[in-house]
Amino acid sequence: MIKILINFVWKNKGQIARFSVVGLSSAVIDFGLLYIFTDIFELHYLLSATISFIVAATYNFSLNRVWTFKSRGKRRRQLPIFFGIAVAGILLNLGIMYFSVDHLGIHYMFGKVIATAVVTVWNFLGNKYITFRKIEEPLAEEEN
Repeated sequence: MIKILINFVWKNKGQIARFSVVGLSSAVIDFGLLYIFTDIFELHYLLSATISFIVAATYNFSLNRVWTFKSRGKRRRQLPIFFGIAVAGILLNLGIMYFSVDHLGIHYMFGKVIATAVVTVWNFLGNKYITFRKIEEPLAEEEN
């Protein structure tokens, strides 16, 4: 299992590096807006997290499409798929944040860090293999 993971990372190192740069800049937007909406505008942390996630995801789609995955696919096909993956990601994100804050008593920003780590893996795999897959690459179900 570890060998498979190492081979995957080595084979995709350039794409993972670009995804990380885009993700880091998206995280700055996401965390920055989360802080502004929660601490300055005094919105509930889950509402703030939803707004910040949507803004960051929109930015993330644009950069990942042209730079990380160098996709030439149709935007109108990719955008709903991307946001489907993002919606699953925001639900996972909010669930982890809610559990971290309301059940474990962790500060909302630390809960966000934990949620971001988990959702990053989800987003990379979902976007690499579904949203921005090369046209000639079949979906996982089609391979069998």
